[in-house]
Amino acid sequence: MKIAVVGAGAMGAWTVKELGLSRDVDEVVVADYDESRACEVAESHGGGKARPRFVDAREQGSVQSVLAGCDAMVNATQHFWNITVMRAAAAARVHYTDMGGLFHVTKQQVELHEEFRRAGVTAVIAMGGAPGVTNILAKYGAERLDVVEEAHAWCGNVDDTDWSGYDGWVVPYSLETLCDEFSVVAPEYIDGRWVTDIAGGEGVELLDFGAPAGLLEAHYTIHSEPFTFWHTWKDQGLRSATFKLSLPQEFTRQMRFLHAIGMTRTDEVEVGDAHVRPRDVLLKVVGEIPRPTDVVVHDTDYLLGVVRGLKDGRRIEWRVRAVVPAHEEYGAGGGDVDTGIPPAIVARMLARGDIVGPGVFVPEQVVPCEAFFAELARWGVTVDAQMRELLAGPG
Repeated sequence: MKIAVVGAGAMGAWTVKELGLSRDVDEVVVADYDESRACEVAESHGGGKARPRFVDAREQGSVQSVLAGCDAMVNATQHFWNITVMRAAAAARVHYTDMGGLFHVTKQQVELHEEFRRAGVTAVIAMGGAPGVTNILAKYGAERLDVVEEAHAWCGNVDDTDWSGYDGWVVPYSLETLCDEFSVVAPEYIDGRWVTDIAGGEGVELLDFGAPAGLLEAHYTIHSEPFTFWHTWKDQGLRSATFKLSLPQEFTRQMRFLHAIGMTRTDEVEVGDAHVRPRDVLLKVVGEIPRPTDVVVHDTDYLLGVVRGLKDGRRIEWRVRAVVPAHEEYGAGGGDVDTGIPPAIVARMLARGDIVGPGVFVPEQVVPCEAFFAELARWGVTVDAQMRELLAGPG
């Protein structure tokens, strides 16, 4: 099979790595606006199967030309290019997956269902770590309930890396996304209605991520899972769907500080004779910080799908968890593994015909749980599940 990866950034590189390691993949197209970066990733991560291409994700025709002859594609660009890249995939009749649309773009993407159905191809959107893995964890629990009343996604990170020899600043994933997560409104579905006055970073509480992580401080942030859960289970009794994030405390304090001084802003400010966006300045400055070359990343992501509802009249809670450690052999952090690897797994499933279509779907609608978990386990990921029955309670 031949699979294209559009976007050769930090996460796209690990998607290419997984495809390069996969025996059923014959060729990987690595496409990026920065052709030198595409060449670098193809050489270092492609397992001898990859060839680089230039692509401009803003132009549908450019993307279509890259997709010619491919069986499936992974969109690893920033989420604001998702619609253009999706339409290119439908026009090229190539199966599609991506790493998420940060709620609002995800809502737009499901509207392309008929376009993909007419093209005879399938899109599985929001298929990174969170969203993505979290959705499939929630699906495992929901499949074991008659009525799905609540669905929640939690994402936590514990970082035990020794950074003492490094004076720079490393972000766990896209700084553009992190800026949104700590600044914009975080829509959540609570008690049967959409709540749209929660700001990212609010709703702080201690959540139990299970041993060895234990209790971690988490907060609301904009994410796709509240929408995808509602989209999937709104007709099965769903009353609440939320997402909460827990990053290392020091990093969280740093992001809160950057937001407090206005560096996450996207409006223009006047500086001398120029007008600049504070966020653009932040992205530029951080992008120029040298990456560490001799640091071994030793972190772990904890992803949970928490689903509550009824089974045979009994009130049940399922907690389904993926523990994602860093992959020291390849130098991948936990977030690299759970974000970059899942879309590669699903792209291969799409190319093999393991996922039923056509049309546009979110992961919890169509991705087979056990088969997906088995593929993820090759990267050292452990998935466990706990079922609890609520025997009595107030109200």
